[in-house]
Amino acid sequence: MLKNLSTAEVVQILNSIGITFKRHGKEDVYTGQFDGKMRVVIVPRNKRSIPAGTLSSIWRQAGLTAKQAEEVWLEL
Repeated sequence: MLKNLSTAEVVQILNSIGITFKRHGKEDVYTGQFDGKMRVVIVPRNKRSIPAGTLSSIWRQAGLTAKQAEEVWLEL
């Protein structure tokens, strides 16, 4: 299971599945189509290590399981 991912590493995973940056706010907003649905993913800005609960929320918003996210990360 992926742990201690930074914001930049999470963004790489999201970009590789087609979810791209949309706008800045308190957090960054990413949107895109994945698995046949439009996804909106909120990612905290400039974190060196994103907590496990926040990571699971990001994967859920993106339509990924933790295992799928790990497989994408290993392919990069």
